[in-house]
Amino acid sequence: MKPEFYDKSKRANIYNTIYIYKIISLVVLVILTITLAVLFHKDKELFHQISDASTPAFFVVVGLSLIIFTISIILDFYILGRTASIGKRLNKLAFIDHLTGLPNRYSCDLLIDSFNTPERLQNAGFVLLQIHNLHSINTSDGHTNGNWLISEFSTMLEDVSEKYGYVGRNSGNEFILLMENCDPTMSDMFLLDLTKRIHGYNGMNVGAPLEVAYAKALNCDEHKEKISDLISLGYKKIKEAPQILS
Repeated sequence: MKPEFYDKSKRANIYNTIYIYKIISLVVLVILTITLAVLFHKDKELFHQISDASTPAFFVVVGLSLIIFTISIILDFYILGRTASIGKRLNKLAFIDHLTGLPNRYSCDLLIDSFNTPERLQNAGFVLLQIHNLHSINTSDGHTNGNWLISEFSTMLEDVSEKYGYVGRNSGNEFILLMENCDPTMSDMFLLDLTKRIHGYNGMNVGAPLEVAYAKALNCDEHKEKISDLISLGYKKIKEAPQILS
């Protein structure tokens, strides 16, 4: 888990705490303001009934206080809206990779853990993908072009994987797909759809050609008892015998 996650998550929790505190404070302030307004109105009417004198300074001060309280309530509601917006954004940043918009390493860890239930693990499918030529592009064209290629591939991967399973960026050049109720046909269809997108991208000649290495591990074939074992198998396969899409 990355340190920046804790920082963003901590700030998000702070904003959420402030939001709750402000809600409680506002409710109390609204109740007190309404009570004060009612009492002020009654006392002022009672004063005018028993005296023809001009309104005492006390009532003027209370009236001004009510106006200030009302303005304060309006401003607090505005601040609450801004605080809620910032809190939501920080919560999102804690789980999303800033370059690609995909779920980040922490989100991938949570996703992987969720497949440890017997129901999901039994027919879980895992695909590990890497941009095969990323190192050469970073070396020859610079990391800016490398990051651009990562971003382009992430967009393709997110679009294609939508109907198959859950995708994330597990590290700099590691992308994962986890599928439920997965059989060989399902994984092959995903790879076929992704190959079509890669062909289309490379055919446009908009930049360096994209080459993607992959390995897959299907628990309907492997019968692993833990999702971590299935994940490890995928990493072993891509290291020993990566398959290439281009």
